[in-house]
Amino acid sequence: MPGQKKVRVYSLSTCPTCKRVKKFLSDNNIKFENIEVDLLDSGEQWVASKELRKYNPEATYPTVVVEEVICGYDEELLKKVIEIK
Repeated sequence: MPGQKKVRVYSLSTCPTCKRVKKFLSDNNIKFENIEVDLLDSGEQWVASKELRKYNPEATYPTVVVEEVICGYDEELLKKVIEIK
């Protein structure tokens, strides 16, 4: 059932692709935690960036973590992992 898996999005507030992935998740009623790294204070940015690099060593945005790592906006892969028909 969609929305059961823990979904986290590492994004930047000004990133068009980040906005697309967040819209996709919202449009499909998927609850997700959104971490807009550029809006965090410097200490929180450091922690979030370090955490992001554990999942995605290249630290590209968006990075979507769905109990596994997906880098970027790959709609078909997101549908498969989140189990959207």
